[in-house]
Amino acid sequence: MLVSLAVAVAGLAMAGPASAATTEYQAESATLSQANVATNHTGYTGSGFVDYVNTPGGYIQWTVTASAAGSATITFRYSNGTTANRPMNVAVNGTVVSSGKAFNPTTNWDTWTTTSVTANLNAGSNTIRATATGSEGGPNVDKIDVATGGGGGTVTADQLLAKVTSCSQISSGKYKTDEDVSTATVPVCGKTGAVFWKADMDIDCDGVRTTQCNENTDCCFQADTACHTSGDSPLNAAGLPYVVVPSTSSIWKYTSVGIGCGSVVAVIYNGKIEYAVVGDTGPTQIIGEASYKTASDLGIDPDPSTGGTDSGVTYIVFTGSGTKVSTIENHSQAVTLGNQLAQQFLSSN
Repeated sequence: MLVSLAVAVAGLAMAGPASAATTEYQAESATLSQANVATNHTGYTGSGFVDYVNTPGGYIQWTVTASAAGSATITFRYSNGTTANRPMNVAVNGTVVSSGKAFNPTTNWDTWTTTSVTANLNAGSNTIRATATGSEGGPNVDKIDVATGGGGGTVTADQLLAKVTSCSQISSGKYKTDEDVSTATVPVCGKTGAVFWKADMDIDCDGVRTTQCNENTDCCFQADTACHTSGDSPLNAAGLPYVVVPSTSSIWKYTSVGIGCGSVVAVIYNGKIEYAVVGDTGPTQIIGEASYKTASDLGIDPDPSTGGTDSGVTYIVFTGSGTKVSTIENHSQAVTLGNQLAQQFLSSN
């Protein structure tokens, strides 16, 4: 969604803790009990996924390595094509860290999403076991991603969400989440070092033409974005996590708090954090939109025609000096800076 926005970005602040390191562990490579490797549904990564037997007690157990002791975020990618939750107990090194963890329905077995738990890992080798507790067994599990912290530890989704439970409204009015919604219900709220809003996620597929984003996949495709790369090209919605902010209006002027191209955003959904950047602008009265890649990384259907989610997304945009990346198309910069800013945000609020 293209509306004029200044392209200049500020320098990257590199001081502070290192970014989180994330390692992927495929389910089909783990130790299995009353569970089998399968390939009869689409959308999995690796060479397959794990299908639990329909009985309690089946488990998947991964062996993971941490370079240092500390907190880690364990993110499960799963599908559940039934209409009921398939809970599991998640244990780390033999101790249950999440009892009856919910693995809620995902519409069908070809639709995947993520859910996360936080636990402490030992330096070196650790075991992570997910044990089905219900009579129908567990969900289908594709993999886990284990994010371990840098020098300052890993910020979790729950920690950030605990800081945005109440709203000190800074916008003059409220936004709608979609054009066909009659009531504007979403305010922009202020915190120390950030602003935030809680909304839906519509899919922005503008910018570089790709297999995922083009005139055939998106009825409203535009071959440009408000923000450009360091080489003055449109952004790639299918390859870069970015967020769309509402264009300046009487409701709110995002530049009034220093937000612009390359501002780092923590996008939170279903227990997972995606560090993205401000990359495009949208309608003046609608809020809640992000790139194809942002949605995909968070386990949200990224299809520009049928995807997105109606609720449950929190957007925290960091404000102040040193909150913009120097190279907007470099996602690793957003992750590094985002982790630092998130830790500062927790300390300041």
